[in-house]
Amino acid sequence: MRWVAKKLLLTLLLPSLNDGDPIFSTFREPPGPTALYAGLASHLEEQATSQRLEPERGRPEQGGQRITPQWLYTLRPREILYRFRFYADELLDLAAALRIPEPFITEHRYSFPAIEALCLLLARYKSCEDQYDLCMKYDRSQSSISEVVNELTIWLDERWKGLLTFDTDGILSPDNLAKYAAAIYAAGAPLQYIWGFINCTIRRICHPIYFQKQAFNGYKRIHALKYQAVRLPNVV
Repeated sequence: MRWVAKKLLLTLLLPSLNDGDPIFSTFREPPGPTALYAGLASHLEEQATSQRLEPERGRPEQGGQRITPQWLYTLRPREILYRFRFYADELLDLAAALRIPEPFITEHRYSFPAIEALCLLLARYKSCEDQYDLCMKYDRSQSSISEVVNELTIWLDERWKGLLTFDTDGILSPDNLAKYAAAIYAAGAPLQYIWGFINCTIRRICHPIYFQKQAFNGYKRIHALKYQAVRLPNVV
């Protein structure tokens, strides 16, 4: 009777139990207090573990083709332009001109040949593709692609920052920008922080043989080259 009462008490405390539950089958009637509490603790632990399990998330398998110079030369010109915006010869020249370390090693010791690191950077910035899409195409893990893109971007910015810096000491110095903004605001602009205006010049060209779509200007309905510049209040 005492065992029946304990079994009834367990069932009331844990409604998920039933007569066929392993917690009951492991006991021999009548169970001792130690065995009873050990079985109860085991059941509670299994239940907690099952509740902690997260549903499986959809992720693609890593695959595709690892980027190498030999593989780049097997691509058709239009395909390699679509993937990286450069031809194979241009990619090799660009990697050499930028002096990317060979190999390029990330913080967590992922190692990339210079040409592969550059191509992954270009592929990532070329479009808004998810990193897992690149993982399926170029046989690299998502974490390694994330690291090489971020760290190579920082490396290029640090290495070539002299070529990327504006004229901060001349006509585009902070003091001069403040003067331009004040002059434009004084002339009647509704905002106080405008310091220049975008000026666009469209120059008509002959009908090209290649890249006709890229050279076509839908606004003017002609083939043309477009030049854009920022015009300052001092007519520069």
